[in-house]
Amino acid sequence: MSLSRTTASSFARKFACTAGVVAGVAAVTAAQSQAAGTPIVGTAPAGPAADTIAKKAPAKVSAELAVCPGQTFAQPFEALKDSNYYTLVEGSQFNGPEEGWELQNGASVVEGTRPDGSAGGVLDLPSGSYAVSPVVCVTLQYPTARAWVQNVEGGGGVTVGVYYAGAKSGPTGQPVGQLNAKKNAGWELSNPFNVKPQLAGSEEGTREVRFIFANATKSSDFHLSGLYVDPRMS
Repeated sequence: MSLSRTTASSFARKFACTAGVVAGVAAVTAAQSQAAGTPIVGTAPAGPAADTIAKKAPAKVSAELAVCPGQTFAQPFEALKDSNYYTLVEGSQFNGPEEGWELQNGASVVEGTRPDGSAGGVLDLPSGSYAVSPVVCVTLQYPTARAWVQNVEGGGGVTVGVYYAGAKSGPTGQPVGQLNAKKNAGWELSNPFNVKPQLAGSEEGTREVRFIFANATKSSDFHLSGLYVDPRMS
């Protein structure tokens, strides 16, 4: 089910540059915001690295959730009144160049101050750029995701799309939301955005998704760090 680099490039280019798609993202985002009410959004707490202060899931919970190989779970946003368990997408802390991400049209990993206050790599998305994540294993029990976003310059936001190989959404994928942050306000935790695992079928089981982050706003620049996927806790 992996997405080839050629297909990923074609999808992300259409996602970032097609006016109709960008307009659709805005409409979807507005509808989601109205339906969801006031989302949990907050600035990053200062202190030790997130993986050292996040409350790890109990062994029993991890065993129940660990359908996808290698995933671990924690509660990284308890300080922001979000007690859900999340798994950190591999490579989304950008400790090295790219780490399996496809970076195009000026997107790059740059040195900066991370949400936890430490120095390290962050994803830089200037105007017209896009980034495609490595494949992420999810199931129907993974409804939403969140990421840290920082507005470095300009307005607008970063549009988010998901791609499932073989899904009915086709080569242009599916827009699922927009990451917004106030200019020069530091890191902010994004609204939850929909992972839409049902696009790959209604039968329970693992499936692979790639997330696409695109900056289609003129004269703007955004930083991203830490992509967290939330398995539903019943």
